[in-house]
Amino acid sequence: MSEATARRPVVFVKYFDKGSTVLGAHQMETALREAGVKSRTIYASQLGDVSDSILVFIKKGQVHHLLGARARGNLLVLDVQDTLCFKRRLKNRWLYHGIIFRSQRPMDDYGNGSALPTKIYLQWNPNYRPNRVGDQEFRLAYFGDPRSFGHWGQLDGVPCIPEQRFFEEAPNYNCHISIRRAPREVLFKPTCKVSTAAACHANLITTRDAASVEVLGSDYPYYTEPDAASVRQAIERARASFGGAAWRAGLERMRAVEESHALGNIVGRYLAFFARLDPAGFEVAAPPAAPIEAPVEAPVQAPAEAVAGQAAER
Repeated sequence: MSEATARRPVVFVKYFDKGSTVLGAHQMETALREAGVKSRTIYASQLGDVSDSILVFIKKGQVHHLLGARARGNLLVLDVQDTLCFKRRLKNRWLYHGIIFRSQRPMDDYGNGSALPTKIYLQWNPNYRPNRVGDQEFRLAYFGDPRSFGHWGQLDGVPCIPEQRFFEEAPNYNCHISIRRAPREVLFKPTCKVSTAAACHANLITTRDAASVEVLGSDYPYYTEPDAASVRQAIERARASFGGAAWRAGLERMRAVEESHALGNIVGRYLAFFARLDPAGFEVAAPPAAPIEAPVEAPVQAPAEAVAGQAAER
């Protein structure tokens, strides 16, 4: 892990407690402290007289908090995460000095403007462990929220695991599934489903959303269309190929994602970004290696309604 010397502490600012604040704030706070940077996480209501710091706002910042923070000499960063799946613009973006995007497509579409943009993948949660099933048998499950999976409870033999049981159940499965259907989710969801499967040493049956294609490549063997018939065919294709050449090739892609999304690699991305944001007060002792990214042969095309929405807001 890289180390840094920093004049400014890094303060993560949150308005709520969700998985996004665990990954984007609390885990990064700890990792930055281990790299030698003073860091903490606070609620926006606790900003008070915080000054001369780098403030990373998780998903949003209210205008009065941003104006007050700028007046006290802070550098402001927006961590977008999946905000663009639900919003057609980045509110108050003119008040930020930097913006963190979680995959390439949102950075391409929204990375213009005066704020310094960067792409930093969300790390996989270190509480995940490699699955215990290995190559004994094919075991598939969906990990996530019912609202994000239109086939919840409708696929025979595919259990749906809610968030409170993720870490307990993940070791029991060597294949995960992710289905993105909404146009803006296809374009702007981060890589979390892929990196979670990678951390569990599992393959992933997934739609060709932009983030998945970005890190897995366009020729990953287990893509599917989102409709039920296609998903069932993809499941049977994965089951039939289990343990074979395609299965092993998929796991090789997953190993690359596991490495590129590991916490030690991701904190290096943060340090490099902060050094660009504040070159006079933030110095990285050992620059991190370039991130591992699978080549993408063809970009994911934007659905017409998403393109229309972006054109309307510009």
